Amino acid sequence: MRRALFLATLASLAVPALAAGQDSGWDGRVRIGINGGIQTSDNAIHQAFTLQKNLEGTPITADIAVQREPLFDAGLVVRIRGRFGVGVAVSYAMRDINADVTAQIPHPFFFSQPRAVTGTAAAGRTETTTHIDAVWMVPSRKVDVLLSVGPSLFNVTQTLITDVLYADAYPYDAATFGSAPTATARRTATGFHVGADVTVKLSAHVGVGGLLRFSRASATFTAGTDNSVTTDLGGLQAGGGVRIGF
Repeated sequence: MRRALFLATLASLAVPALAAGQDSGWDGRVRIGINGGIQTSDNAIHQAFTLQKNLEGTPITADIAVQREPLFDAGLVVRIRGRFGVGVAVSYAMRDINADVTAQIPHPFFFSQPRAVTGTAAAGRTETTTHIDAVWMVPSRKVDVLLSVGPSLFNVTQTLITDVLYADAYPYDAATFGSAPTATARRTATGFHVGADVTVKLSAHVGVGGLLRFSRASATFTAGTDNSVTTDLGGLQAGGGVRIGF
């Protein structure tokens, strides 16, 4: 459903340019775009691993919901021939969020009598992604549309939970959450993207525009023995900013 909505949006962006009449609206051979915006996704992380405490296994889970991140994007497009061009763009998205952590702490005296503790820990993700574009241009006098597709190279840093610290006291029937140590995992992954850029020209060389791009990849992050998680990267990017052609 989301992909269908995205493709319908791309089509709707192209309509104004086509209706305005196609001409040599592309000013020069090079165009630079700088954007600010957001990246939205459903790239939730669910960790589930077990450590040994008090001679028993201690199940630990952590949920990190990465749903919306501020976005900065900058790109360059070079017209090769006619309406065809190539380009490169770099996007940067970052989000600091809390991880919801739960653990079943074994009793120090009795087996099979775990004590539940819950709490939160600071977590986050940064994505620096390089997008290589094959670009098709739809020009007009006032509005230009650039449709792009190509591979994306993701460099991602992700915070993961590695343990749970707790406090208890005699008779040890209950425990309280103290903190959750973390580790930083880094991965590089290759994926794809498809996008559209709309420019409203204010002059022959300067304009304002909007960007829509969907990118996707998958990566596995490891924070320790039997503590790995696989998650999607990227998402739907929406932003706007300045365009410069020369």
